[in-house]
Amino acid sequence: MADLTQRAASLEDLRDIWGLLQQVASDIPADLRSEAEQENILTELMACCTSGFSPIAVDKNKAIVGALLVRRDDFEWGFKNSQAVHISYAAIAPGHRDQGVCAALVTEIQERKAPVYASVKSGNQFGFVDELMKLGFMHECTAASGWGDLYKWQPSPSN
Repeated sequence: MADLTQRAASLEDLRDIWGLLQQVASDIPADLRSEAEQENILTELMACCTSGFSPIAVDKNKAIVGALLVRRDDFEWGFKNSQAVHISYAAIAPGHRDQGVCAALVTEIQERKAPVYASVKSGNQFGFVDELMKLGFMHECTAASGWGDLYKWQPSPSN
């Protein structure tokens, strides 16, 4: 992580984050051959790039090597007036895995001291569940459709 900088994603980063997602699609997993899947992910990507919550990791050549797609959790904000956010996708370039990039990005979200939800698709290959569990997330539920699992991190009451 020493050679990387972190900052919030913006719409100007959409193309580069999309490129990273395409690079690691099989690890998420996401079938980007499907136009419907592409549309779903691009819609989420646009929402997350404008949310102000999505951290990215950038290398010395200004390439995006890690990204969390994060936005407010609509249910929690709308019905419970909660500040909760939701990580819908995580992407870390293969050459930067196991170097603390994912943990650093998730920790940045946790520092907001608001509940954090994270969706993990069935078949995720890059160890996102293990990273979440190390950072104090708990399994919340499994989607009945088989889409994947939902994890939640709750800040301690003393924070």
